[in-house]
Amino acid sequence: MEEHRQDLRGEVAFEVHYRSAQEFLSAYSANISGGGIFIRTQEPLPLNHAVRMRFTLPGVNHQFDCHGIVVWANPSPTKSFLPAGMGIKFVDLVAEARKLIQDYVTRNSGPGASHRP
Repeated sequence: MEEHRQDLRGEVAFEVHYRSAQEFLSAYSANISGGGIFIRTQEPLPLNHAVRMRFTLPGVNHQFDCHGIVVWANPSPTKSFLPAGMGIKFVDLVAEARKLIQDYVTRNSGPGASHRP
């Protein structure tokens, strides 16, 4: 599968609260970039499903509150080498918040981070 990421991605685990039209949920992230976030869950939402997310990054004094859309999902890790969860693309992340995430990822990018052009 060809990847189209443009942002540096950092492996990080923190709690993410998200809401769909039907329910409030919480899960943990696996990675984040200025363009989106991967949330680990055994029950990912359907593709193109809109969500509202709220989270804070470890050591960053800012609460992120934004909308996103599910762009890919993997409901079963037994069928893939990828973990169960969903990739959510940020749709209304303000420039200041995007920069905070990018700075966080740059500061914390270790061997697990990747950059795909």
